[in-house]
Amino acid sequence: MVISGIYIETIPGGANNAAALLAEINGVEVHHIEDDYKIILTIEAESINKSYEIAETFKPIDGILTICLAYSNFEEEPAYQEAGVFR
Repeated sequence: MVISGIYIETIPGGANNAAALLAEINGVEVHHIEDDYKIILTIEAESINKSYEIAETFKPIDGILTICLAYSNFEEEPAYQEAGVFR
């Protein structure tokens, strides 16, 4: 399982609408909205590639200006386990 923390900025006043749309995406959990333009969320996915694919779906959402990866935990990423990176 890959868990990524994401920080998003929207147009002023756009956070609630964007957060509602983001929360509908499988694997996304919205944790915090601040000042009606900042959103903190996590993505849970089976692999790094799937996490990236989920994040790519954020781009066309109206009002989103910036999408920033804050952290990613991928110790259980299958490709890394097979390579023996985290043993």
